[in-house]
Amino acid sequence: MPGVYHAFLGADPAAGRGPRERLREVFCLPPDAICTLKQVHSATVLPFEPGDGGFPGGPEREGDALWTAAPGTGVGVHTADCVPILLAHGELPLAAAIHAGWRGLAAGIVEETLRALARRHGENVPASLRAVAGPCARGCCYEVGEETAEALLSVPGGCDRLRRGKAQGKWMADLQAIALSALRAAGIPPDRVEGLGPCTVCSTGFHSFRREKSLTGRQLSFIYICDSLHGN
Repeated sequence: MPGVYHAFLGADPAAGRGPRERLREVFCLPPDAICTLKQVHSATVLPFEPGDGGFPGGPEREGDALWTAAPGTGVGVHTADCVPILLAHGELPLAAAIHAGWRGLAAGIVEETLRALARRHGENVPASLRAVAGPCARGCCYEVGEETAEALLSVPGGCDRLRRGKAQGKWMADLQAIALSALRAAGIPPDRVEGLGPCTVCSTGFHSFRREKSLTGRQLSFIYICDSLHGN
């Protein structure tokens, strides 16, 4: 069964411990078991490849969704206001991680991920997936301009999750709610779609680019397929 984790929130209690050591010591996972991509706010979906990118650093490929069907491997995304989405199949050893900012949502990253999984593993795959959308910028704090609002209106549920802001030409957008609507519209049953976590902008327990600007760190959200043969 896959395991779903949000890692590396706030300050590490162990001084000087880096991300590789945290994966090894906190989750008992080798760092090269969790792969990530160089995220570019696209609709590009890629399969896990041994040695691809790795976490952290390395020669990463560009994309915003990564999937794996290999036990003993995991996929993750880094966020600091965008939506981290983790997918797990109920029967197959199949998992995916999606980085969904407003650009990615408007470009169709959610829909393209489910199409990629269906092409590879069968058209009925979406109906057997479970999806979790994690901490991100929410409607209480995420103010956007007309261009961003117009782009989000193209996403399923976008029109219901946008409200006018206080200033002229400004809108408040709930990225998590929009992502959840997109997941349901793409074929995942509503009772298998869940949103977890607070707004990253107003919750100081999470990194937020809106709040911290260029000095911010990133959360790693990852999903890992246990290797039962080795007791992971």
